[in-house]
Amino acid sequence: MKDSRMKNVLRGLAIIAFAVCLLLSKSNIFTDVPMVRIAISIIMGLWAVEQAVEKNIVGTAIPLGVIACIFREEIGFGGIHYAIIMIAFILIGVGLSFVFGKKPHVVVSHNGKETIWDGHGNSEYWEENGEFDLDNSLGSKTQYLTIHNLKKGSIDNALGSMKVYFNGTTVDPDGAILDIDNGMGSLAIYFPKEFRVAFNCENGMGKINMHGEGSEDMSQPLIRANIDNGMGQTDIYFE
Repeated sequence: MKDSRMKNVLRGLAIIAFAVCLLLSKSNIFTDVPMVRIAISIIMGLWAVEQAVEKNIVGTAIPLGVIACIFREEIGFGGIHYAIIMIAFILIGVGLSFVFGKKPHVVVSHNGKETIWDGHGNSEYWEENGEFDLDNSLGSKTQYLTIHNLKKGSIDNALGSMKVYFNGTTVDPDGAILDIDNGMGSLAIYFPKEFRVAFNCENGMGKINMHGEGSEDMSQPLIRANIDNGMGQTDIYFE
């Protein structure tokens, strides 16, 4: 999770604002104001801010496109179909991502060897010395992890669909920490049933589902998994 506390605060405030707008829409106050549309726009605005902070240009364009669809009459897009508006915003985001896309990161390992992590595209993966970082913004991503002595890892799925398999991975004898962040997408993580995992879950408006159980052998190293799920769905499998 990246700045998860700040994310949770912003999401909480957005949900409160959403609820207040819904209440006002059913009252005799502000009868001429489209409170429901404003409430949805608050959620979309929060999503756009999160994506902008993470420098995900396409992810920022999508909620802005939704807001444009909600207020299309007011901004002069009344004669344009919703699908055309969304496609246009996504294409603008794709174009800007090519113009202002991330530059490759250079990571220096402990033994002095430089490892290049190419930051272009919708998904990123980096691994070194028992640590890894996996990000997915849009589209579908499947990642098979074969890490020796896993110590720490970060999995971040914004809007797309991602599957992560830990088959072939071994855990450091001192245990490991996993930070799992799912925004509005679909995330499925597959652990070997031999793994001993303790979960700390925070869920917004989405769902977190557990399928099966991990090892209860106290002699096995412990993985502490922190899950932050926003409005998407996170599924954890042991198999």
